[in-house]
Amino acid sequence: MKVFFYLISKIPKPFIVFCVDLFIYTKFYRFTKYYKITKVNLGIAYKDLSSENLENLSKLSIRESLIGIYETFYTWGRGHVYSNSKIFKIKNNFLLKNKLNEGRGLIAVSIHNRSVDMLLKWINSQITTVSLYKKIKNKFLDKFVKNDRQHNGAKCYETSFKGVKEILKTLNEKKAVCFAADQVPQRGMGEYIKFYGTDAYSTTLVQSLAEKTKAEVLYVYLNSSNLGFLSISIKQPFEYVYNVSKYKLFLNKDIENIINERPVDYSWEYKRFKKNKEGFFDPYKNI
Repeated sequence: MKVFFYLISKIPKPFIVFCVDLFIYTKFYRFTKYYKITKVNLGIAYKDLSSENLENLSKLSIRESLIGIYETFYTWGRGHVYSNSKIFKIKNNFLLKNKLNEGRGLIAVSIHNRSVDMLLKWINSQITTVSLYKKIKNKFLDKFVKNDRQHNGAKCYETSFKGVKEILKTLNEKKAVCFAADQVPQRGMGEYIKFYGTDAYSTTLVQSLAEKTKAEVLYVYLNSSNLGFLSISIKQPFEYVYNVSKYKLFLNKDIENIINERPVDYSWEYKRFKKNKEGFFDPYKNI
């Protein structure tokens, strides 16, 4: 499988972008469920958008997501040196090692912007982490992805109560963990919290781990410029991170602010507003 992704990585990115733009030009993307989910999500998040602007933003989002798939395949086909070479700029790079070296442990919080695997490969080339991931249905791809994420001494566990125990153990040892905090958690591992003004079942793992362990918390995420140059940003949340009741309210707001920096980079094709409260309308019912 590594050979397959390596061969894909040999395809020049400009050619991939050309193919994606050609696909977008044909408007075939409108027949995909990913476009339909994207448009629903963007309509919920940005309620003031005109129908024309909503359509344009949905189109651009699908375009960037397709390019992001190539970036993920490139990362899977290459080692961290080649993968990291595609990242043009690192903002606040000093924070990652400095915060870990303070000896309190580190929670690196990411979101699904572009290629999560490219981001994680960069993080694990700087520090060693224990991360969480969602199991992939294809067992061969699942094994490959898990092994790929476990380089440089890193460990990767499925998002489950067992995985959370490993995360807590790692933080108690004053080491680093990394996981995305923007998707719908398993039942019993979240609460309904406002996300873009709508009740959305959201993780409370970051908040509870920060309060229990007093570990440092950083937001680490991948973005692209309008010219296609990739960059990684590292930011600190405010001190409310250690107040679980306040942070429950503010984490989703922080994620919104990160997404709003460049909305087309976010994976809107995911059903973020599923698991609605009982009696609430299912926005994806007709998809």
